[in-house]
Amino acid sequence: MRRWAPLHDVILFYTKSDEYTWNNPRRPYMLGHVKEHFIEDENGTYKTNYYGNVLTGSGTRGGESGQVWRGFDPTAKGRHWAVPGKIWEEVGIDPTGLTQHQKLELLLEKGFITITEGNAWPMYERTITPSDGPAAADIWAFQPYTEGTVFGTSEGIDADVRWLSPQDAERLGYPTQKPVGILKHIINTSSRPGELVLDPFCGCGTTIAASQMLARKWIGIDISPFAIELIRRQRLEGAFPHLRVGVDYEIAGLPTTVEGARMMAEQDRKGFEIWAVSRIDGIPNDKKGADKGIDGRIPFKPDGKIAKFAVVSVKSGKLKPDDVRSLMAVAKREEATSLGFGVMVVLNQPTSGMKSDAASAGTIELHGNRYPRIQIMTIEDILKGKKTHLPLIDPTVGYRKKANLADIQETLL
Repeated sequence: MRRWAPLHDVILFYTKSDEYTWNNPRRPYMLGHVKEHFIEDENGTYKTNYYGNVLTGSGTRGGESGQVWRGFDPTAKGRHWAVPGKIWEEVGIDPTGLTQHQKLELLLEKGFITITEGNAWPMYERTITPSDGPAAADIWAFQPYTEGTVFGTSEGIDADVRWLSPQDAERLGYPTQKPVGILKHIINTSSRPGELVLDPFCGCGTTIAASQMLARKWIGIDISPFAIELIRRQRLEGAFPHLRVGVDYEIAGLPTTVEGARMMAEQDRKGFEIWAVSRIDGIPNDKKGADKGIDGRIPFKPDGKIAKFAVVSVKSGKLKPDDVRSLMAVAKREEATSLGFGVMVVLNQPTSGMKSDAASAGTIELHGNRYPRIQIMTIEDILKGKKTHLPLIDPTVGYRKKANLADIQETLL
């Protein structure tokens, strides 16, 4: 490659007005920095290693910065009150518009100044936790092999925004999928619990998952029926099994009745195919052009390890006598990966002849169980919750990682 390796995406940050939410995001300190600049007490708590006249500057001044505060006279010691900018950065407070005494009072009120009788100066003291640290910069980059070097965690630098590996449990196989950690950073920074997050091109629903984890309300929009079904099945039902569609969230724009499915098929036949395949845990063939009789594939693991893919054919129009026989031929042709399994999804009721043809295909025995080679499923059955009968359906093409409820509880607290 005769150029610099492209390793970054750009996040655009813009607001409607000057009034917007900014929660002052922080990144954790490096463990080496903490051990060098902070003192660990007997309880394992780290405190600032600042002593003496850190809240003052050399030389006397007229005005309030040279006047007595809380019994301490800086002028008598040839100094004046001056809080370093580094302290404000550490505590995450904007002191703009405050006088020197007001700044000191604010630090005292927030617990960052300790006054001890007999000490020559008030002491700046701060206890740090893993959630403290420098202000988040505009580069978030996971650093491999840095595990154990970050304060408060055994993970490496920026591990929560690490790009997804091909085998990552979070991966859905959706193009341009982003790690949920990136969206959690953005949402935590620019919203508060209970506020609304909108993703108008939500894809596989990373924003929705992050918003739900962080106790935000959310709206996701996508043109792909596959994306919406993927979000429902994997992001919501998979990670938040306590949520109920129609109760805790709504899905608009996809069929909920046979008549609605018929209208969708009339308006967008390809969209109907994609939706129908997605509803039975399949991966739709969303490419345009000849599909060789395959509208989608349902992943399953007959041995619990290596995935196979039952072929799916979707029929939204008038059924023909040889439709089932055509599917049988396709399943036979794809036997190396399908084991001969085929599923036909039909909008209209199948004829008795079609049912007879499907039955004539016989069954396949796996691990002591028998499964029909060819299955016919109606849209009515699917909307009622009927599932395909395949060995070990594998939605790990999807997201099976349960949401971390501790994240939600911590956010609410």
